[in-house]
Amino acid sequence: MTDHKTPQEKLHTLGAGISSTVNEALHEARPVMGRIADRVTDQLNELSQQGRDAALDAEHALHKRGLHAKHAAEQLIVHAPIRSVLIAAGTGAATALAVSWLMHLRKN
Repeated sequence: MTDHKTPQEKLHTLGAGISSTVNEALHEARPVMGRIADRVTDQLNELSQQGRDAALDAEHALHKRGLHAKHAAEQLIVHAPIRSVLIAAGTGAATALAVSWLMHLRKN
């Protein structure tokens, strides 16, 4: 039996066979790719939720520390008002001195 196909016909037949094979492979891979995409989406959602939870935990911890610092400052003021005034005055004076010194440096 002799094959009377032209090279173009042979190429066309080969291309059709390859195309069919690729289409079958894609058809078979589609469900697997869908499951992989679902897993990736689930993992990204989980990571996102973990990030939100961590941010909320950090916010609560920071708020708690702030309340603790506020309470400690209030107790210091109540129990040692003169000392508190002296600390505030010293802090204000140091700040004013630093600002004055920086302004002097900027002029030069």
